[in-house]
Amino acid sequence: MNNTIKESDAKTKNHVNDLKGLNQLAQEGILGVVDVVDSVHQSVLSLGGTLNQSKQTNGLTGFIYRSVRATTRLSFRSINFALSRFTPLLPDVLLAKRRDHWVAVLNGIIGDHLAATDNPLALEMTLVYQDQEISIQQAAILWSNPNVKPLLLIHGLCLNAESWQQKDHNHGQALAKGGQYLPIYLNYNSGLAITDNGRNFAQLMYELHTLMGEQQKINILAFSMGGLIVRSALQMAEKDKNLWPQRIEKLVFLGTPHQGALLEKTGHLMEYILKISPYSAPFVQLTQIRSQGIKDLRKGRIHDDGLSVRLPKHIKSYAIAGTAKDDKAPHKKMLGDGLVTVNSALGRHPKKSRHMGIPKKHQFTVFHVSHLGLLSNKEVYKHLTTIFN
Repeated sequence: MNNTIKESDAKTKNHVNDLKGLNQLAQEGILGVVDVVDSVHQSVLSLGGTLNQSKQTNGLTGFIYRSVRATTRLSFRSINFALSRFTPLLPDVLLAKRRDHWVAVLNGIIGDHLAATDNPLALEMTLVYQDQEISIQQAAILWSNPNVKPLLLIHGLCLNAESWQQKDHNHGQALAKGGQYLPIYLNYNSGLAITDNGRNFAQLMYELHTLMGEQQKINILAFSMGGLIVRSALQMAEKDKNLWPQRIEKLVFLGTPHQGALLEKTGHLMEYILKISPYSAPFVQLTQIRSQGIKDLRKGRIHDDGLSVRLPKHIKSYAIAGTAKDDKAPHKKMLGDGLVTVNSALGRHPKKSRHMGIPKKHQFTVFHVSHLGLLSNKEVYKHLTTIFN
């Protein structure tokens, strides 16, 4: 069987669309700064007398701010029109990997906003094989080969499929060389709410399930936020009584913040502090420039109805945690990899009712490694080879 996807099947990207997306963000950025300045101005004026609930000034001052906003919108609409005129002159081209990494980071930070405003830079959930985007039908054909073992790799926040390549190592490619595994990577907008990505992933898995051979099982390696998306999808499938989870054989969580991530908890604290003073309150708008996906990491939120805990019993689940501390200081290892604590990554919780239920023999801790370092760590790969043996 030929496992090569033709280049013509790859999704192309357009320079003009990128420029339109950046132009749209520039307009929103300037208008956002004007809103902050207007709000600070109003806060200062209100403190001189009766506090006003309005966040914007009125009278002559308000007229000036409204004029600035109107002029800004008109200017950027003109730029967008000019860019549209160039569209027929520029062909669709496959852009550099550096561009894809930058777009992945941008989507992680404000991806929900990009999607809500129909910005051309907003990413959609896609599958990637051999550095090319493929359709669900193509993935089903590749994985229906009885001589291969399907392996789906799911990246984390602000990353993409190419991010699995770290320091000349890619867990997926290495596992493919070491056995019969055929790795396909999931790309998605990591700024969307985890429930939204979970819903999209559940739909993707449902379609794969209906297209693949009945006997073929799927193995999943999910890094960081990717693990929360899988759990969200599994909970939705259970609620809707879908059968696609029966196709999953092994599920490995790599540095997944099941109980929340330290980084987002810090951001939430800063937002709270800024709200204390009426002078600093307007600047909360700046701290809120964090996508819903990032905010969901604060408590590991995976579903609108609350937190799901237990995983389906038929799935062989594993968890690998990292810690930057020395293994000679076990009491410090719980601090984790700088983003996720060891307990959170292993699905442990002070309340037994909140434990993930991953068997203790399936829990592994790797020392002297950062969060991103989990993607290239040799000891992590050693655990993976044992799990996927």
